[in-house]
Amino acid sequence: MQEQLIAVGKKAEARRIEIEEKGVLPDDLAAALKQTGVLRLWVAKVYGGKEADILALINAIQTLSYYNGSLAWVASVTGTGSLTSGYLQPAFAEEAFGQADAMLGGFAAPVGRAKRVDGGLLVNGRWGWGSGTSHCSTVIGGIMIQGEGEQRPMPAVALFYPKDVQWHDTWEVNGLKGTGSGDYELKDVFVPNGRWMYFPVQKSVVDAPIFRVSFYGALAAGVSAVGLGFAKRALDEIKKLGVTKKPVMAQKTLSEKAFIQFQLAETEAKYQAAKAFLEKAATDNFEAAKTGIPDIHTKNLLRMAATHVVTSSAEVVDWCYKIGGGSTIWNSAKLQELQRDMLVLTQHGLVAPSNNEMIGKVAFGLRFNPWLL
Repeated sequence: MQEQLIAVGKKAEARRIEIEEKGVLPDDLAAALKQTGVLRLWVAKVYGGKEADILALINAIQTLSYYNGSLAWVASVTGTGSLTSGYLQPAFAEEAFGQADAMLGGFAAPVGRAKRVDGGLLVNGRWGWGSGTSHCSTVIGGIMIQGEGEQRPMPAVALFYPKDVQWHDTWEVNGLKGTGSGDYELKDVFVPNGRWMYFPVQKSVVDAPIFRVSFYGALAAGVSAVGLGFAKRALDEIKKLGVTKKPVMAQKTLSEKAFIQFQLAETEAKYQAAKAFLEKAATDNFEAAKTGIPDIHTKNLLRMAATHVVTSSAEVVDWCYKIGGGSTIWNSAKLQELQRDMLVLTQHGLVAPSNNEMIGKVAFGLRFNPWLL
């Protein structure tokens, strides 16, 4: 798989301008991404997937993001979405994930609305952040199911057929331009029972280690891996640039300046430490899941590591961008591309600094909603 990932990553990098101008991955690249098998890593074995460990997808996403952010972002969102295969009832999971080119994506926050009708739900809604949904065989959307009588509204996530979805080209952004993360909409669409589930999910249907780990933790880890690929590429770019670049009026190249050498060592250590923390937390969670449900503190470390990775990766990319000086401001410069893409990644809710509040509550032993961990 690694060779395939590198090959498709290089193709995407060579076509960056095309991807960004289109605002979405070209069909052939989306097909090539599916053919690598990366989107099947977390699919249940019973539906033809790998049920691989957390680290397998993290490593694959890093490889892709080293070459192209939009490609990696789509892989991270839809690759982690494959966890859904373990939580759906078998008939509907088979329908959504049974084919080798199956791809599921969407936005799980309950911004849509639904009411109960005979045999299922009637759904209306418009969601943002529909990364890669135009290439998906199944589209999801978070909904709030209306309460009846004294029942309170309940958050859930529903699965839709692409034919029922209307896409809106609203993705006008500076980074991750080719992810097709615009709005998508449903109007009075019937979703049968079995094609929706309460969210956050609590207990899987398929009993396997990958479905016992923290659902949100696994999602956060997959998203954060995009940042690690950016950081690694930024370091490689500044090392290459530093050998030849002499700032105006300077006698030495960047690589010959002592303070640059010092800062580079600190910056690379920051990247290596964040990477090692995420790998350790991911491994510990999966090992614990082999014999049961990981405890709260083990889950908390995975969320902590994912948040820390994105914060640290952003600092690494930012340092490389600034040290590169005027050479980095051009649209053709890789460091310019990395800086723009990284800034968008930092805004994702699962890895933003705001997650540290919940992480801190766990560390202090304070009350929190355990299903959000």
